Amino acid sequence: MTSFIQGVDMRVLESLYALRDARLVDVFIGISELGTVLTIYGLAVCIGLLLLLYRKYAAVAGLALAVATSGFGVILVKGLIERARPPVSFRAYTEIWYSFPSAHAALSAALYGYLVFLVWTLIPSRSIRIAATIFLSLVVAAISFSRIYLGVHYLSDVVAGVLLGAFCAWLGYRWLTFARSS
Repeated sequence: MTSFIQGVDMRVLESLYALRDARLVDVFIGISELGTVLTIYGLAVCIGLLLLLYRKYAAVAGLALAVATSGFGVILVKGLIERARPPVSFRAYTEIWYSFPSAHAALSAALYGYLVFLVWTLIPSRSIRIAATIFLSLVVAAISFSRIYLGVHYLSDVVAGVLLGAFCAWLGYRWLTFARSS
């Protein structure tokens, strides 16, 4: 199974590298920035402060849980697995540390995924909830794709990151529903 995943990872990486365009590299670097630790935690703090203004304490706790567990999970799994990044020849720029799982994918899925749960919990308008869900899902997808397109992650790194982040978003949501029912 491992050799199959590694084979798929390399085929995807090679295919995207063959299609790489200098202008698109700049676009995807910008998109990738939406998933950096600084951006994710900065947005989480801003959103948390906004929620505090509206006295949505359980929502703030759920947000903190989702984003923090995602960050800790990434650090833990990267340290345990120690998977090297794709070869330097595929990378559009230099990245440090290990590849598996993708921190950008995990953190973005945790934050933006939790925001989807929050929108469905707090916003009464169905059309706004649907639009927000589509938009936030596209943000996660674009960030995740950018990591592979830029050659700094394998497909399996990104899939694992999204799954980890989605699980953490769900944990935050479960906390929110538990706290609201208590």
